[in-house]
Amino acid sequence: MFVTLKPAFLFDLDGTLADTLPDITATTNHVRQLHGLTPVDEKTVRSYIGDGAKALIRRALRELESDRELTEEFVATTFAAYVDHHRDQCTVHAQLYPGAREHLQQLRADGHPIAVVTNKPERFAVPLVQHLGLDAFTSVVVGGDTLPTKKPDPAMLVHALQQLHVDAPNATMVGDGLQDVAAGKALNLRTIGCLFGYGKQDALRAAGPDVLWSAFAVAE
Repeated sequence: MFVTLKPAFLFDLDGTLADTLPDITATTNHVRQLHGLTPVDEKTVRSYIGDGAKALIRRALRELESDRELTEEFVATTFAAYVDHHRDQCTVHAQLYPGAREHLQQLRADGHPIAVVTNKPERFAVPLVQHLGLDAFTSVVVGGDTLPTKKPDPAMLVHALQQLHVDAPNATMVGDGLQDVAAGKALNLRTIGCLFGYGKQDALRAAGPDVLWSAFAVAE
């Protein structure tokens, strides 16, 4: 059994630690353009985010469903185009939310273990974590393709806690999506919902996280 004196903190990435929407929008519109679709705005792309890149692609290209079925093979091919573009794009505009770095610094100074647990594929999550300087606070990054399942399945959280050598109940999950709250609750973790992120605020409130943040580390 793992033991730690200080509770661990597991953070989602997109819409929680960092505003990555401009880069996700740029790559989404690149993929749409490849299939003859017009660009969409950030508000629309924001509604696509939460379940990983392949789910985002399906939502971004659903207009094609009247002409063709979005098969797994089609999505896989399109995902390859997404990867090719986003590999360079993912760090162009991304930035930490105000207060995030300072809060992480304080958590580390107080002895709290930290991990990043995101449905974003590792090939983007790891370089983004490094670009934003988050690797100064943690070496544990669990991406959407680290395991066979993604949030809301709690397996990603279990894996992160194992890497941190922390017992599951002694942790807090912080995220802006229903997936984050559901995964945390499945392990009886304390949960913090980020109203400033990409999830729908009403739905996030209804999910019943233990704490709601109106801005990073600012309780409502």
